[in-house]
Amino acid sequence: MRRIEGYGIYLGNSSHKMLTEEHSSLLLESNGGTTGSSSEDEVDQKHKIRAVPRLRQRARLRNQLPRTLRRLGCYTLSACVVCLMFFIYLPIIFFDVQPRQESLWDWTVNTSRDVKDYVLPQQDTALILPREFCRSKTFLIIAVCTGLNNFDRRQTIRETWGNTTEFNYNAFDKQHGHMAGRFLPVLAERLKLYADYLNNTGDTLNVSVRIVFIIGLGSSQDNETLTRLHNEATQYNDIIQENFLDTYNNLTIKSVMALKQISHSCAKSSAYFLKCDDDTFVNVPNLLHMLLGGTVPLYNDTYGYYDHFSAQVLQPRNRMNATKNVLMGHVFCNVLPVTDTKSKWYMPFYMYQGSSYPKYLSGAGYVLSIDVVQRLYEAALNTTLVYLEDLYITGICAEHAKIKRASHPLFSFVHSQMACAFKGSIIQHQLKEENMLDAWRYVSNYSIQCPPPAYLTQLRLRLRSKC
Repeated sequence: MRRIEGYGIYLGNSSHKMLTEEHSSLLLESNGGTTGSSSEDEVDQKHKIRAVPRLRQRARLRNQLPRTLRRLGCYTLSACVVCLMFFIYLPIIFFDVQPRQESLWDWTVNTSRDVKDYVLPQQDTALILPREFCRSKTFLIIAVCTGLNNFDRRQTIRETWGNTTEFNYNAFDKQHGHMAGRFLPVLAERLKLYADYLNNTGDTLNVSVRIVFIIGLGSSQDNETLTRLHNEATQYNDIIQENFLDTYNNLTIKSVMALKQISHSCAKSSAYFLKCDDDTFVNVPNLLHMLLGGTVPLYNDTYGYYDHFSAQVLQPRNRMNATKNVLMGHVFCNVLPVTDTKSKWYMPFYMYQGSSYPKYLSGAGYVLSIDVVQRLYEAALNTTLVYLEDLYITGICAEHAKIKRASHPLFSFVHSQMACAFKGSIIQHQLKEENMLDAWRYVSNYSIQCPPPAYLTQLRLRLRSKC
């Protein structure tokens, strides 16, 4: 580096050489080869002052390229670091590698999840079975999953919506007669198709319905409980008890046991099967009306269950026409596995490796045609067990059996605070015994006439599901 005297500029060797040449030429031009006068000295000084900015500019241009390269290098290095961090953490973020590692206490990684080990398909495993079960034609079998000690809940169901002698199809007109013209009646061809399951016609039409309760074994088998259960089974002839430990995490086994019994005993004598819980209220007349091809009228308290398409209850496309491949309820889709180990829905990674669940139906209540019962049972025997029953039966097994899940707006997985919602829906869930009794008193009071939708109708409709 060299310094230009008088100006404080440092330049490299090449820049210095150029500066020296230009500076010399300027001096020669100013002197003209003679001794200069004072005026010539002034001109020479002006030329020097003008030359310095030009030299500075040329020096900057020569130093600009290396600085650009340095910046480009920094940017490239930063991009490489970002890409490296992205690929390191991508499996953790996207593939859910780290969460869901904790084991379930009763379904450990080493516990067999082969369904055949528990349902024993070649054996008669029922400890208690109703007499003459499915020996006669039955249009609809309703299997209620219940706990061993839930005696009061079972009795409440028998005395309310489970009293299908009184709460049968003939109650449909009593509930909705004031809404005539606002719903579609049953299809004549379906009445003819299912004539063997029906008695009477018109307002006195009665459909054969059978309710059974699916029970397992308690953790402690005291004689008093067993005696009480056997007396209950003898009196009501509606108990199916299977040989497995009856816990929440064994609900899948309970439901597969129900499929086993219905498939073996009812495949040739029944048309439809409904599975529900013992805290579910089922409006049996509405369900029968839907299965026979009719639609349920819209009410102000149920209008929010519908989307723009399903709310058109007078359109024939909203009738049920299928007789096979029916698997219907409240559809869930794009549900992610729960990672909170304190949740009763926590899903360990070793039990389900996917990042999201397949489409499935709420276990509160779903209805199947009898052919689907058999197909789901066969699929379950060859599908590794997942302890969440609704996900396993209506999601994973249904996918393996290539059965489509259909959504119906009147299958609710919670219960409404509005009393008329019980008259206008098919399924309401999560009811305590006192709520079940209150709902029944309201629904069975046929003098109460629930109003149709009255305000903000379009705004209250749900967005149509993309499931």
